[in-house]
Amino acid sequence: MKKLLDATFNAVAEVGEQMPENDRAALAVYCYRRGHFRELGLSLAAMCSRTSLVSEAGHAGEVIYAQAKNTSMKRDFASDSRSRGGKAPVSLHVV
Repeated sequence: MKKLLDATFNAVAEVGEQMPENDRAALAVYCYRRGHFRELGLSLAAMCSRTSLVSEAGHAGEVIYAQAKNTSMKRDFASDSRSRGGKAPVSLHVV
C-alpha cells in the first residue's frame, strides 16, 4: 500500500511541475481543504511560491505555504492512522 501511495505522490509531483503556477496553487488549496487530500495539497503547495498561494487563498494561503515548507515530506502513514485518537482510518474501499 505504501508503494502505491508513494507512486501516487510522485505522479502528482510530475504533473504538478508541468502545470502553470496559478493552476498548481489553486489545486493545492483545493486539495488541502479536503481532509483526505491534505497531504497531497501540501505536496503541491511545496512546489508553489508564497505569492501564488496567497493570491489564491489569502491568509489561508500563508498558512498552507508555512505548513508546506515546515512539514517534512516523509510520509509516515502508520503514525497518521493513529492521529485520530486511536481510531482506525476511514476507507472508501468497497468490499
